Amino acid sequence: MLYEDELSHHLSDGTTNAPLLTWREAARWLRQPVKWTTRQLIGVVSLEGLIVPGRSRRIPIPVPLPFVEAQAGAETIVQALRRAEADRRIAAVIFHVETPGGSALASDLICREVRRLRERKPVVVLMGGQATSGGYYVSAPANRIVARPTTLTGSIGIWGGKFVAAGLYRKLGIGREAVQRGAMAGLYSELTPFSDEERARVRRDLGEAYARFKARVAEGRGLTEERMEEIARGRVWTGAQAREIGLVDELGDFETALALAKELAGLKPEREYTVVQVRPPRHELLPSPFPLVEERAGGRGLWALLDALKDLARERTWALAPWTIRIQG
Repeated sequence: MLYEDELSHHLSDGTTNAPLLTWREAARWLRQPVKWTTRQLIGVVSLEGLIVPGRSRRIPIPVPLPFVEAQAGAETIVQALRRAEADRRIAAVIFHVETPGGSALASDLICREVRRLRERKPVVVLMGGQATSGGYYVSAPANRIVARPTTLTGSIGIWGGKFVAAGLYRKLGIGREAVQRGAMAGLYSELTPFSDEERARVRRDLGEAYARFKARVAEGRGLTEERMEEIARGRVWTGAQAREIGLVDELGDFETALALAKELAGLKPEREYTVVQVRPPRHELLPSPFPLVEERAGGRGLWALLDALKDLARERTWALAPWTIRIQG
């Protein structure tokens, strides 16, 4: 700890005080070394937020609702993974996953794309603070999985259902009627609760989704069905625990994932390779079809929020950890 007037003497050789310059004065004497792009690249694809069908979006206004502000759309992530696959310069891919999970269908679509990409080039998953449920679903097919000791992962399970709003409508004085044809036409109607037959149908669908989830993990991690049931059923594990039970390969950070990617791709470990962020092609993401309505509805923030809530309300089957966990040392 030094006072400002002591700094010059502290940096000197003991005989004369060292000259000090401001950053503006010193900047012109500093030269950034030229970094040439290497012929072979390491690609990084990021998945951050709730996993949903469609495109990724980030709500530009603060929202006091869980799982809404950042959403990772399956369409966006799949396009980015395909772009990484098509780029011949990319020797390996680091797939950064930071999510509580989300739509079971969207997770399965991304999982399949990771499995396809793995057949062409190595994929190393780097988990952030949380990669639970759908987050593990999309990670399972990778060649290697890296997590922090305190990463929350696992939560291999499926849940679903619906909200019945008939009582709310009555309190608000809103009258709603539905005309339906077919025994299961109103399966997910918010006007009536599940009948016994409908409840059995939903449980069957959830059971099939859960079995598919476990099969994807067992295939990707080389685990038996009996072992899968021991570590699944929605159980949440820290990164350190996940490594002990075979859900994670290494504990570390980005440098750990980078070293594994080089090794799997047969690249020289001591050499530095250019790391690039892989994003989907811009022309694949369509603009809003109603810009005037968007403007009158309060700009992109409100429009995006309404769009996000609409997608969430439409989803029925979730691979999502529906709680927040805090680890205290």
